[in-house]
Amino acid sequence: MCAAVARATPRREGALFVAAIISIAAVVAAVALVSPGRITPGGSGNAGPQSLSSFQSYAQLQQYIDANAKSAQQYNRWGIGFGGPLVFGGVVRDVNGAMVPGVMTLTASIGSVGSTPSFTGTNVQVQGVDEPDRVKTDGTHLYVATQDSVSIINAYPPNSTAVLSTLTYANMTVVGLETAQNRLMVIAGPPAYPIYRIMPLVAYPQYSSTSSVELLLYDTTDLSSPKLMQNVTVQGTYVAARLADGYLYAVIQQPSYVFDSQGNTTVVMPSASVGGAESKLAPSSVYYTPIGTQVSYYTMIPSINMETGQESVASALTGPSATIYVSTANIYVLYTNYVDLYAVDGVPGNFWSGGVITPQIVGQSQNSTVLRVAYANGVVTVAKAGIVPGTALNQFSMDEYNGYFRIATSRFAIVDGTATTSDDVYVLDSNMNQVSALRNLAPGENIYAVRFVGEMGYVVTFQQIDPLFVISFKDVANPVILSALKVSGYSDYLHPLPGGYLIGVGKDAVPASNGDFSYYLGLKLSLFKVFDNGTSVEVNRMLIGDRGTDSPVLSDHLAFTFDPTRNITVIPLTLYVVSGSQNYSSGFPPYGNPVWQGVYVIRVTQSGFDLLGKVSQYPAGMNYGDSPDSSLQIDRSVIIGDYLYTVSQSEVLVSALSTFSTVATVRLPA
Repeated sequence: MCAAVARATPRREGALFVAAIISIAAVVAAVALVSPGRITPGGSGNAGPQSLSSFQSYAQLQQYIDANAKSAQQYNRWGIGFGGPLVFGGVVRDVNGAMVPGVMTLTASIGSVGSTPSFTGTNVQVQGVDEPDRVKTDGTHLYVATQDSVSIINAYPPNSTAVLSTLTYANMTVVGLETAQNRLMVIAGPPAYPIYRIMPLVAYPQYSSTSSVELLLYDTTDLSSPKLMQNVTVQGTYVAARLADGYLYAVIQQPSYVFDSQGNTTVVMPSASVGGAESKLAPSSVYYTPIGTQVSYYTMIPSINMETGQESVASALTGPSATIYVSTANIYVLYTNYVDLYAVDGVPGNFWSGGVITPQIVGQSQNSTVLRVAYANGVVTVAKAGIVPGTALNQFSMDEYNGYFRIATSRFAIVDGTATTSDDVYVLDSNMNQVSALRNLAPGENIYAVRFVGEMGYVVTFQQIDPLFVISFKDVANPVILSALKVSGYSDYLHPLPGGYLIGVGKDAVPASNGDFSYYLGLKLSLFKVFDNGTSVEVNRMLIGDRGTDSPVLSDHLAFTFDPTRNITVIPLTLYVVSGSQNYSSGFPPYGNPVWQGVYVIRVTQSGFDLLGKVSQYPAGMNYGDSPDSSLQIDRSVIIGDYLYTVSQSEVLVSALSTFSTVATVRLPA
């Protein structure tokens, strides 16, 4: 873990949580009951199923949340508005497949269509399962979201580019778009930040009643005048969504309770509205797991038919989640079972705010709950719940293959009295029973990237160097580590290519002269080759810029574009360059100065990378670091035919792929 000097792009939730646990564990490691040389893992060390139950009345639901709310306050102890597990349904079935009574029913790939030229789509994790993004295309038009508006643009051919229509949303932010034949789905909501009232030892979240997510379905038969045909509104915060087989499935978290100024709990019943008519879900459709501290959120899963607008809503009472994985048949919602401090010390606070951290607390299980929700043709079925040791980095840490669920996690362990990390991979069956596990892949290191591809799995860990682990799941009961390639730096995102090749996008690094860590340097693209026997090699690398150079791809895979017909990738980045006066006199590599922002267009061959060209929306000769305009930063790109479309918050720039000269410019609404 590179703890001395942080990089510009922060590590994601899973790594941050493990780091926090390690720092707390270090406080008590000296008094922990650990024998010399023994590894004491955080968590149970095994994955397995959890039971699911539902409530029989609103009174039972309220009593359950009231009884467990103070334990759930642990989510707020570090100033984070989190809370905790239930499952509910609209058109929803119980764990045995029976219809639940009293349920509310609400009335990157490459593409080519007909004569439309080939075009790149959204860079998705699972083929056939689309992911919302702020830019979509059908090969002829672009649909572009910019903060509080959506523009529909005639994009191809580029000599006819023009804005056909614009949708605007007052006091709302557009968080994602989806498209289908003559349909546009706009996902919008306000910033999802809780407001805090500071009380002794604890911050109580005061959620605004106006915080909601709107799913707005438009008929775009006439692109110049889209017609709203459905509006589903759910109070809460947006987590994620997917489009599969003509249905949109969204995941939204709705607070199950709020606190008053004295810390008293008021239970909020799960609800959603269609066209302004609000309905509550029946208590019998609200499910929960045995972990009582997970009672802070209803995880709502509305589904909408993109053709007809028919909708339904399902839900689950869960802990806070920012991570989901969706296969072609199941939605997996992952949330961390944080340590229950209140149950141990009786104080609604932590070490930093007055509570007492003890070996008993540190020794509690550090696990995550996985909720599997099956879906088909708009029908959502609450299926199974399971538990895995540790926490996951992001959606790529999870995968489903041949009916088995695979997940890579990190957890803390105490070795010889020293707190450290352990990285594991678990395989579960459809009932969430553990089939196999690989533990302690890289003790002391953090997981930086994961990708599962068919029978293979790839895991990148990092502390001073980057081991790329190649894992075979050909025998799911006995997964095998085939190789661990060590290279400098690390990858944040892994993109699979045919023939056993992988593109890794991350940072270069240099080991510190003192200490067990490394300093991040500039951007690094790696081309890996994995052979049939599982051994791997870094075929080539491309280093871009000096320390500080960054790319949204490192934390957002939707920013990555790859055109398989040309074998080119488009990487948005901000370039930092070290001047001649900067040196290592301070003892660590100097940060560069920001001098350029745009995209690099790179050809990928079996032997490596070739830079074909660069495109920026800033005027030629302008130093990016001196520009007052940050709205021209490119973060998305689309290739249609022989043209590259780069998108910022202010404009769409069309460039010829042959020369990278500007062909057209479309200004977006301010």
